[in-house]
Amino acid sequence: MDIFKLKENNTNIKTEIMAGLTTFFTMSYLFVISPQLLAGAGLDLASSITVTALITFIGSILLAFIANKPYAIAPFLGETAFISYTVVGTMGFSIKSAFAAILICGIALLLMTVLNFRTYLINMISENIKISFCCGLGLFFIFIALRDIGIIKFTPASIPLQIGNLTSLPVLLGLFCFILIVVLAKRNVKSAVIISILATTILGIIFKDISMPDKIISMPSSIVSSIGQTDFSLLFNKQFLPLLFVIFILVNIDTSGAIIALSYASGNSANDKKSMISDSISVILAPILGTTTPGTYIDSMTGISAGGKTGLTAVTVGVLFLFGLLFTPVIMIIPPYAYAPALLYVGILMCSMIVKLDFNDISEYAPALFTIAVMIFSYNIGAGIISAFIVYPLIQLLSGNKHKTNIISWIMFVISVLFFIIYPY
Repeated sequence: MDIFKLKENNTNIKTEIMAGLTTFFTMSYLFVISPQLLAGAGLDLASSITVTALITFIGSILLAFIANKPYAIAPFLGETAFISYTVVGTMGFSIKSAFAAILICGIALLLMTVLNFRTYLINMISENIKISFCCGLGLFFIFIALRDIGIIKFTPASIPLQIGNLTSLPVLLGLFCFILIVVLAKRNVKSAVIISILATTILGIIFKDISMPDKIISMPSSIVSSIGQTDFSLLFNKQFLPLLFVIFILVNIDTSGAIIALSYASGNSANDKKSMISDSISVILAPILGTTTPGTYIDSMTGISAGGKTGLTAVTVGVLFLFGLLFTPVIMIIPPYAYAPALLYVGILMCSMIVKLDFNDISEYAPALFTIAVMIFSYNIGAGIISAFIVYPLIQLLSGNKHKTNIISWIMFVISVLFFIIYPY
């Protein structure tokens, strides 16, 4: 275990493994939610469960041995929801074209990391705009979750949304699950999300809304059908550029932001080049295997708080995700009203970032709230993000705050205007 420098970091094998267990139980909801989101984009659910666990294992192992940090790498829910509901559902691209864009962005991310340009780019974006991206994604999660539980429903009428049947069993169980998650989280139960999901699924079985699987344990599903599903046929099509641009911005902000946040929280350097190389490689491998953008998970903070200091914590998380694949039959019967409340909970946590907005300066919070509104009411995360790069520098310039803009913001402004000109409406 000398490779992880345990003595040098004042830790031991037992502490690192227990920290890994803590992070695993905190992140275990990914087994349920991420594959379900991928299935919404037309991918096979069983294969997606295997791929989710596999990329989490590979990414965490890479980070452990390259950077020796106690962080876990896994597919981001925000990216997965964006690909499923916006790229495939709204923009009309195939999941294979989305994977091609992610692969290209992963290669660009790795080059930017090696050239030390990655953190520079992320630092050039206004802090309030970055907060708006986080809150907007959180509200999008909430919106999707309320729909999947059945609390709201789409209608063809002039009022696009209506309240669902709040007395139906799925809605009642969904509300139970959400309340249980919040109560357990308040009581500092580390595995609050997965406990609530499993408890709600058991209630669904008791009330005969879902059936028990034929077996509890089985070998993982094959990923042969998922591998190599990248389609570069639209690479030189002008409609592909908006997709590439939005994914690049999301990938850069999510991956870099997570590492910076974890670094500050754990007392490490925010300029963590080795961790960034690890997640860049993971982003390249993910679409090849058949899933969306992975990155360091902020949930890793639970393992750090439990004493995790080295890559052995990350190794533990990765191995446990592989072991969890044996329970794929159980994961596949979990209904929307059991996993959607977890998405609702994650969305609420993301929205809590709004308290960090600068509400003393309307030139800062107005474009941020505008960005959030466009993301939600257009049902298009990408459009909201791109609109921020147009509205923010214009407001700052015309408000006499030219010093708050820079060459990067004006380059993004030009690219964003081009985005809406060539957008496949």
